[in-house]
Amino acid sequence: MVLLLFQYRLLIYSLMLSLASSSSPSLSPPAIYLLQFLNSLPKHSASVTMESISFSLPIGFGLSGMLNNSVPFLCLHKRMVSLDLSGNSFSGNIPQILGNCSKLNTILLNDNVFEGSIPGHVFISKWLTRIDLGYNSLSGEIPPEVSLCTSLEFIGLYNNFLSGVVPDEMFSLPNLKFLYLHTKNLTGSLPDLPPSCMILDFWIHENGFSGSLPRTLRNCYNLTTFIASYNRFQGVIPAESFKSLLQLEILYLDENNLEGEIPDTLWSLQNLKELVLSGNKLNGTIAERIAQCNQLVVIALSGNSLVGHIPQSIGNLTGLANLFIFNKKLNGSLPPELGNCTSLVELRLQHNFIGGTIPPEICNLKNLEVLFLFNNHFEGQISHDIGRLSNLVQLALYDNSLSGTIPPEIGHLKKLRFLSLAQNDLAGEVQFDLSRNVPALVRLDLSGNSTNGSIPGSFPANIGKCLSLRRVILSNNLLQGPIPSDLDENPGIFFLEVQGNLLEGKIPPVFGHWTNLSMLDLSRNRLSGSIPPELGRLENLQILSLFSNALTGSNPSELGHCEKIIKLDISFNHLSGSIPSEIISLPNLQNLLLQENKLGGYIPDSFSSLQSLIELQLGANMLEGSIPCSLSNLHHFSSILNLSNNELSSQVPACLGKLDKLQIIDLSSNSFSGEIPADMNNMISLYFVNISFNRLKGKL
Repeated sequence: MVLLLFQYRLLIYSLMLSLASSSSPSLSPPAIYLLQFLNSLPKHSASVTMESISFSLPIGFGLSGMLNNSVPFLCLHKRMVSLDLSGNSFSGNIPQILGNCSKLNTILLNDNVFEGSIPGHVFISKWLTRIDLGYNSLSGEIPPEVSLCTSLEFIGLYNNFLSGVVPDEMFSLPNLKFLYLHTKNLTGSLPDLPPSCMILDFWIHENGFSGSLPRTLRNCYNLTTFIASYNRFQGVIPAESFKSLLQLEILYLDENNLEGEIPDTLWSLQNLKELVLSGNKLNGTIAERIAQCNQLVVIALSGNSLVGHIPQSIGNLTGLANLFIFNKKLNGSLPPELGNCTSLVELRLQHNFIGGTIPPEICNLKNLEVLFLFNNHFEGQISHDIGRLSNLVQLALYDNSLSGTIPPEIGHLKKLRFLSLAQNDLAGEVQFDLSRNVPALVRLDLSGNSTNGSIPGSFPANIGKCLSLRRVILSNNLLQGPIPSDLDENPGIFFLEVQGNLLEGKIPPVFGHWTNLSMLDLSRNRLSGSIPPELGRLENLQILSLFSNALTGSNPSELGHCEKIIKLDISFNHLSGSIPSEIISLPNLQNLLLQENKLGGYIPDSFSSLQSLIELQLGANMLEGSIPCSLSNLHHFSSILNLSNNELSSQVPACLGKLDKLQIIDLSSNSFSGEIPADMNNMISLYFVNISFNRLKGKL
């Protein structure tokens, strides 16, 4: 068959070469039919130039158009047994007349843009052994005529938009070996499979199949691949279904509604290489017998309700490359025998209750690229042997109870891109140079420890030199001292969070040259001095959080250049001066928090441009004058308006009644007088109102 397909494509290729030549060749009848076929296609498709012809024959010739008026020319060739038009750009419906090509044993129309339903007439040929219609936009139901093709060995209907119930008879075709139905919307249950089932590859994932897995699956003695992921199968996994499938290599039953325990019969499948049962409702434990499947390369059991510990026997699976058992209720300790699985590339055991120390034998896994043990109960120190994991790319140990120091051997991990040791009890200095030792590092999270001293220095001075870094989180530690004023410019970092430390001194202007910054959080430190106007150069800045420091001076009007900013929080400082009108003009600003400062002057009457604003906190300042009515033009203002503890006066404007989405308003401790405006009763979303300590009268 491969030879026939090659000859057919070679005929097309030769014909195109001859068409490109100056002389008209003498063509055989098959070539004439092919020429007529090509001439019936659109001009831009038929006139294929030498430059557009690919020498990689199996990927098509860039042909396009609809086949309704073209296929009849091909069917004139009475001896044509194989039609391969795959990998082109044919569109429209698959023509029914294709069924008139009565000698066809192979129809390959995959990787085009056909649409509409599959015509039943294409299944007329009694010789048809292979049909591939995958990667199109076909819809509707699978025609029942498919059951007429008793010679069919290969059916490919994958990656379309087919729907409805699959004809039961298709599963009973006597010669069927390859069935690919992953096409999104097929429904119904799987019928009983015949005693003489010949299927080798059985792919039905990403559909809406329901009911139980058929026990007669055991009849497919030669089955090597069964992929039924992302369906609605329910009930237990029938033990007898898999007992006789001794050739099975790949089993995917993930993302269904299967329940009960994992049947012991699975552990008798000694050829099994990939076992994926994630995202079900399975319970019970993982049996020690799992090691009998000594060919296993992938084990994925995540997202079930399995309990107990990881079996020690898993260390016998020396070919295991991926072990995914996260989002479960596993407990106990991590078996040191895992260190024998030297082929492991990814070890993901996060979100469990595994405790004890991380066994140093894990550091024998020289091929390991991903180690995720976060959100468990691990304690003790991180082994200094971790530096032996020379291929490690991602290391996530956060949300445990690890203690001791951060081993300097992490600096030996030259390929490391993601490092998170957050939310542990680690202390001491980090004794490796970010820029030299881990040159590929992209994400660094050491937050929520007791890290003090140097990384190296009070603030990681070499962060500026680590040009691979994009995201840095050092929050809630004991970092102290000034942020170095001579930091290097780093155009790559877009997220810097160092809040909740003991940093002091000034904010270095060089941050204004970290041009990729979208989030800068230096809040809850002891920083002083003024806000550097250079921050106004950060065109990508979306969040600036400097609250709870000791900053002085005025709000720099240059921040008005940060037009992408969404949240500006400079509250709980000692800022003075007026509120710059440039800040009130930021088009995307949603949260403006300036409370607990020493701001004076009037509230700018230019809020109309802040159409994204949902929260305005100006309380505990020295603002005076009246409330500007431009606030009432903010149609999305839905969270908080806090003007309390200022020196505002005059009447509460009735226009505030237009803020019908606002939930909290606090005007307390000012000098407002007069009647409470009746229009405030229109603020139907309010659930908290404080207008106390004024000179207002009337009812609300």
